[in-house]
Amino acid sequence: MNNYLTTYIYIILLLIQTSASFTQNIATDDYIGFYQDFLSSQKNSRCAMYPSCSQYGKMAFKNFTFPKAITLTCDRIIRCSHDARYYDITYQSGNRSLIDYLQENFPTQIIHNRYQAPHTDILKWRSDRDSNILFINQLINKEEYYPALLEIERLLFSNQGDHQLYKLKLLCHRGLKEYEEGIFEYEVTFPDTIKKNTELQMQAAILYYCTNNFSNAINLTEKIRRDTVSFPDVQKANALYGILSAQNEEYENSLSCFNQNAGTSSFNQQSIDIIKQMMKQKKKNPTMARILSIIPGAGYLYTKHKGSALTAFLVNSLLGYATYTSIKKQNYGVAGVCGFLSLSFYIGNINGAGRSAIRYNSKKKNEQIRKLERINNIFY
Repeated sequence: MNNYLTTYIYIILLLIQTSASFTQNIATDDYIGFYQDFLSSQKNSRCAMYPSCSQYGKMAFKNFTFPKAITLTCDRIIRCSHDARYYDITYQSGNRSLIDYLQENFPTQIIHNRYQAPHTDILKWRSDRDSNILFINQLINKEEYYPALLEIERLLFSNQGDHQLYKLKLLCHRGLKEYEEGIFEYEVTFPDTIKKNTELQMQAAILYYCTNNFSNAINLTEKIRRDTVSFPDVQKANALYGILSAQNEEYENSLSCFNQNAGTSSFNQQSIDIIKQMMKQKKKNPTMARILSIIPGAGYLYTKHKGSALTAFLVNSLLGYATYTSIKKQNYGVAGVCGFLSLSFYIGNINGAGRSAIRYNSKKKNEQIRKLERINNIFY
């Protein structure tokens, strides 16, 4: 029940907007902006979500009709700070926050530690190894990506480089979480002869993977599997293709890829076991969650969002009771305000429960995907 005083003030500001107009206009930004500028800073606590509830409300009113925006905002207020295990984490705001965007697809760069930092080979046992490459590798392993990029550019400018430098350049962009920049360089600026290199294609596929562009990542890994004879390269391509297939829930294809690698290490058997677990995973049905939410909070309880379930039940019960008692006392003004809030939170509870089912399924799948990534050392 933390931050309820702030929540109520925020709701009142939205009601002022409602009384002025039932359509979107500049007043929404004014009222929520007033809360952000003058009231939010006076609290002794902060919003646990990213973006914050007030910013989420601004985004909702900017992008959707008023009825949808108000129900989305009410649902967010119900969910704020609850059931953290179903949300990704970011430190984008300077604090640990739970990521909750209006859209399902959000910038992958804001996720904290989703992808492992790239590491490269710094062994010096071979006398013919290029000392420049080893130096850049060491910089990358120390996560000093900008100095590494400068050294790469120096060598490329003096025509001292081969495909290794271009590969290391992509590693630096990945380490800096500049996924789109790395893809642009690969697609537009790299020489065509260099782009045919298998190691470079693999790094480009990983960059596509990091941006959730699974179709391009699949195309590149298919090309590697089809055209490459080097067993280590094919093995890694099979692993990445298997993970991509699991992302798309094409589990038979995924099993086929890891079965092709079977026998090379115990990790492949672990990967096969994980895929089989994913195939058996029971999903939560969004429609069922919405139907159950006829009883406020029941849909959230079905999707194991217990904190949101309790809050939804309490808030809807209290608002419903306040509406009933106000009508009974013929206090129709208060009854209208409470009734409007009660309806908004009730519809928000229904829609939010449906989204919580999707969130639950996604979280369970992604937990297994992360295991596959770690087992197969995809990012090294």
